[in-house]
Amino acid sequence: MSQKEHHNQRLSKFLAYAGIASRRNSEKLIINGRVIVNGLIVLDPATTVSTSDNIFYNGCPVKHEFIKSRIWLYHKLVGEICSDSDPFGKRTVFDSFPKGLGKVCLVGRLDYKSEGLLLLTNKGFIKRYLELPRNQVMRTYRVKIWGQNLNDETLEPIREGITVSGIHYAPMTVDILSKGVKTGWLKISLTEGKNREIRKVLESIGLNVSKLIRIRHGNFFLGKLGRGKIKEVLIPNSLSRSLDRSLEK
Repeated sequence: MSQKEHHNQRLSKFLAYAGIASRRNSEKLIINGRVIVNGLIVLDPATTVSTSDNIFYNGCPVKHEFIKSRIWLYHKLVGEICSDSDPFGKRTVFDSFPKGLGKVCLVGRLDYKSEGLLLLTNKGFIKRYLELPRNQVMRTYRVKIWGQNLNDETLEPIREGITVSGIHYAPMTVDILSKGVKTGWLKISLTEGKNREIRKVLESIGLNVSKLIRIRHGNFFLGKLGRGKIKEVLIPNSLSRSLDRSLEK
């Protein structure tokens, strides 16, 4: 959203882009009297606001954000934690980010032993859209495994959807890239992104992960980005349209 769009816009739209809720849910918040503009409770979602207005939600001020939406790609290293701090002093991905990057949030996570593509953004609504399973955002991984049961028959439960320790995992797309006597490489695509999902489902069928690399997240690909490197990328028009539609819901 450009700075010009922030002037005289509908209150519900302002709240959506500020990350409070979707536009539809923002309208409900307004109707329920939870938003105050210039000291007065506003009940009409069509009320227009500008930079001169003081807006509060649940008693907390909501800032007018003029910062343009941005996305970065980062090639996470094995041994880094996807957190801004660690009580045990382990290295986090934020330790590798360049100084002056500004406030960013991680889109999803990769576990300590995994590497590859990690998305960063300066907008909460982008993070939420790319993480929500209902948006069917594809994540793709290259996975090196070891075990003696690597074949299409063994992998079929993962392709159909599998329950492990009481947790159901949705069907994944699994392709065998190469196969040795006791090792092999798989390409796995999924849209859920539960905690250590790939490791758990493979272990349940007797295959162990020795390397896991995320190579795609939605519209974005790792490509030749070096380990520990970061770069900003343009937000594709197709993703921008999807984000706008999600804010309307």
